[in-house]
Amino acid sequence: MSQNKLMTGILVGAAMGLIVSLFDRNTRNDVVQKSKKLGSNAQYYATNRKELQSMVQQQAGKMQNLYSRISEDASYVGEKVNELKGLTPQVKELAMETKEAFVDTKEAVIDSKNDVLSAVKQDDPSPSTTLTDGGSSTSSSNSGGSSSGTGSSSTGGNSNSSSNNNRTSGSNTSGSSTSYNSGKNS
Repeated sequence: MSQNKLMTGILVGAAMGLIVSLFDRNTRNDVVQKSKKLGSNAQYYATNRKELQSMVQQQAGKMQNLYSRISEDASYVGEKVNELKGLTPQVKELAMETKEAFVDTKEAVIDSKNDVLSAVKQDDPSPSTTLTDGGSSTSSSNSGGSSSGTGSSSTGGNSNSSSNNNRTSGSNTSGSSTSYNSGKNS
């Protein structure tokens, strides 16, 4: 009995909604035009049943093609997901190796920076100070006096010279100027 009241309530509510919506003039005109078009289509297909049948078959064929395409796409996506599941450990391992390489490179850069900073901070770096693992680097420092362009040092200070000929390098703390001589001491 409750089912009858439910169905009756639904039908009465639908009828009331229809009546209320038809109070609007534009809605009424639209409903009338669509009803006329539906009636004319029904009459046409009632007389031309074969055309209705072929149209229904075409729509069914389109739906079957759509279903087969969707199922193929779903199987393709499923295969790719399975491949991705298989590749995930390899990608994770590759990412970890890359991270380790970057960390090692960062540490090497920091060590090189520290080596350079310590060499710069030293007042008189020795010729054996190395900035890189394979080679040695010598720095020029002149703590009094000037050096000539031939690579020989003049009196008045401790000098380690590794400059090219015809050029004097290093810092001069005695107040005399650096000269570019061609082999003569000033």
